[in-house]
Amino acid sequence: MKRNKNKYIKEFVDYCLQSGYSEGLFLNERNVDEYVETSVDAYNGYPLFLDVFNGGYDAKTYTRMLRVDFKSRLGKTLGIATDNYESVLLFEPPEVPKTGMIQYLKAADMSSIPLFFKPATVRLDSFEKYALKKRKAYLDDKTWYIYIFTTKKAYQRQGYGRKLMNLLLSFAKERGYRLCLETNLAANIKLYESFGFNLMDSSFYKGRLEHYVMLYGNR
Repeated sequence: MKRNKNKYIKEFVDYCLQSGYSEGLFLNERNVDEYVETSVDAYNGYPLFLDVFNGGYDAKTYTRMLRVDFKSRLGKTLGIATDNYESVLLFEPPEVPKTGMIQYLKAADMSSIPLFFKPATVRLDSFEKYALKKRKAYLDDKTWYIYIFTTKKAYQRQGYGRKLMNLLLSFAKERGYRLCLETNLAANIKLYESFGFNLMDSSFYKGRLEHYVMLYGNR
């Protein structure tokens, strides 16, 4: 793994390595597909992506979207995973400019051009803009944003995700950082509260999709 010049990313990487985390499991050029596979499996049936795909989950299109997304985020976003990628956690350090799917596609190669013409791309980009406005009030130079936290369906409720989240929480607590995340499922609120997150905002995107913003740490 190449050492990143971003001071926040370097700080977290050093913390993980000192804690015994395997360097090869960080999101990198060689394991993007493993991160994508876990996310695509886990988000089957999730409200946001049922909405994005107009009621029917399109795993093939979402795989292509995430591959572009994750590759575009390399060096800007941190990803950690369990040993066999049962669970993955992706998050952005403070002061990283927030963009959406359209911007990532513009930076991708020619093979990604067909995604521009997918209605799902437009829907996802529209939601991302809405979500950014909702969480913007909670993002500052002390707050990390959790972008994806998920576990393959066959491995859920077995502690894989909790292992990753506890690593990030211990880092944030020790270094005085906050963590911000969002969910589109009310049932997830209790899970995140069990980690110490507090509900900061609740709303409905276009009157049909639940949206919750949660924060860990004192403001």
